[in-house]
Amino acid sequence: MGSLVVFSKDVERCATFYENVLGLLPRREGGDIRLFGDGEEVLVHSIPEARANKIEIDDPPSPREYSALKPIFDVASLSRALDQVKSSGGVVTSQTFTHEGLIRHDVLDPEGNIIQVRSRLR
Repeated sequence: MGSLVVFSKDVERCATFYENVLGLLPRREGGDIRLFGDGEEVLVHSIPEARANKIEIDDPPSPREYSALKPIFDVASLSRALDQVKSSGGVVTSQTFTHEGLIRHDVLDPEGNIIQVRSRLR
């Protein structure tokens, strides 16, 4: 994928999610957290407080289905990634399928962003 910027109300929680699920290494940059690993880069960028105060996030988060994008990440172990989603404040959806030799599963990050994790069939 290269790089992705995730705008977040709770930078720490959201960065921890991506760190755990994708196995990325964090680096703090002011109020933001940049995560790196295997050619991937995710910047979790804080939403300005005045705007963030207007955003409500359910617990568990509801899907942000109005987004025009769905990032897809390769993971070594889909089952491990899904366990990390659950333990890191995300939601494992029922959306799983196989396509082009990959098993794919849609999940929600702690703020409801829909992403997909995928791994090779074994």
